[in-house]
Amino acid sequence: MMFKTTILAAAMVAFSALTVQAHVGLSFPCARYHPAAGCPAPPSGQSIDYDINAPIGTSDSINRPICKHTVPYSKRTVFKAGQTISTKYSVGAAHGGGHCQWALSYDNGKTWVVLKTMIRSCLKNASGSYSVPVQIPADAPSGKATFMWLWNNAVGNRELYSNCADIEIKGKNGGSIKGVAPLIANYGKGSPRIGEFPNANQPDGSELFAKRKSVTITVKAK
Repeated sequence: MMFKTTILAAAMVAFSALTVQAHVGLSFPCARYHPAAGCPAPPSGQSIDYDINAPIGTSDSINRPICKHTVPYSKRTVFKAGQTISTKYSVGAAHGGGHCQWALSYDNGKTWVVLKTMIRSCLKNASGSYSVPVQIPADAPSGKATFMWLWNNAVGNRELYSNCADIEIKGKNGGSIKGVAPLIANYGKGSPRIGEFPNANQPDGSELFAKRKSVTITVKAK
């Protein structure tokens, strides 16, 4: 009986490792409930996400909410306004790269402003690990914030990937940041659909990014 239990436990560990390696996920700053060593324990009532790299939806269905998990960590990674974050990703299958967006929210995901966008070139030829520098705006106000990564893959099922990290920004006391709201595509039948674009001459939905709405996020001074 003990032998069978040991075999089952080993199989579960192996399966978890394979699951984490599939697709792509944000590993730094720690995505919510990331299984990596060094990431905080999940909040009470939540569990480690061994499927952290999985998509949150497709052009036909919504599997998980934006951010994948909605309850924030109590422990946050601290960054200064103007600081460049060397974001890191665990890459199992890069699906030909695609479009990535990074965004910031001060109200736990109700309102977002995009910090950076990469069209086509994001995760291109990536494998194993991948890193992208993303700068926090120099005029970003102090406060607890949510840092989001979005990815629409170039090849394969029409999917949307999203992870969020809980951070704290040390900046000025109150203020505003301006930009555009993120494009949410391939996320259920009501969302814009971006088809496959493995070749340079194929439509890639890039015109949709030019239509993103302007947004201003304001944080009151304390």
